[in-house]
Amino acid sequence: MPVDPSVLFSTPPPRKVAVPIIDVHTHVRRLPETRLLVEAAQHYGVARLVGIATLDDCLSLKEEYPDALVMAATLVYDNRHDPERFVRENLALLERGAAAGLKVVKLWFKPSFNVETGMKLDDPRLAPIFARMGELGLVALIHIADPDIWWVKYYSDRTVYETKEETYRQAENVLARYPALKIILAHLGGDPEHLDHLEQLLSSYPNLYLDTSATKWLVRELGKQREAARDFFIRWRERLLFGTDLVVRPGLPLDHYLSRYWVHQLFWETDVVCPSPIPDPDCEGTPMIRGLDLPADVLHSLYHDNAVRVLG
Repeated sequence: MPVDPSVLFSTPPPRKVAVPIIDVHTHVRRLPETRLLVEAAQHYGVARLVGIATLDDCLSLKEEYPDALVMAATLVYDNRHDPERFVRENLALLERGAAAGLKVVKLWFKPSFNVETGMKLDDPRLAPIFARMGELGLVALIHIADPDIWWVKYYSDRTVYETKEETYRQAENVLARYPALKIILAHLGGDPEHLDHLEQLLSSYPNLYLDTSATKWLVRELGKQREAARDFFIRWRERLLFGTDLVVRPGLPLDHYLSRYWVHQLFWETDVVCPSPIPDPDCEGTPMIRGLDLPADVLHSLYHDNAVRVLG
């Protein structure tokens, strides 16, 4: 018999740790549904949300939710073909944002963005922007890669797209050039399939952090390697931050937001093995939750301490 989601998700499982959780990766907009995201988060013990939006939306939403939202603004790429204007506009954006309490700058540099804009993360046009972010103490939150399966489904044309391995050159160049700039690579560095690669990155760049956003992707790939994933999170407990990648969209009900927090809580805090209630088009067969049952001290760092330290 199907489970009624309004009953299932409205009742959070018992928490393993009592700590105010910080979700470092959500997408917000000036829409009524943002209130549903905030409500769902607070229902699951999430005290603060890093909300990604345009700077103007960030400033407006910060007034509406002063205690719940941490601002994460996006850059403006409209004038990328005029390097001087591109740099000038985005430096002004950083100054205006920092003066108002901006903490994070979100950058999408996934393969499709590279192709559509002709820009990579290590583009010279971004150099003064990264330098100023470091001076202002702003944190870069970067989407650099997508699931392995997407290189089969969407990025298979080698005349257009680099391999997944090659796309990381741009991230490594920036990590090396700006050691004072704290960088969070989203979605467990964009490579939860290859924990050995993430080990190499974390070992090489002390300014690198990873978030746990992208519910379906992380639950799917880490669940395939539960023991290795659990060991990885214990070993790198000080460099990993909790995030969901929840996106506010028109018309989405409260249960949509609640369901992601429900899955995350089971996955990180228990050893449950059960079908996931979230459809996953990239999964072969039935999507499953195979919980990692992380130790309490690791959860404390993941949920709270690391975000406080990294975001200041």
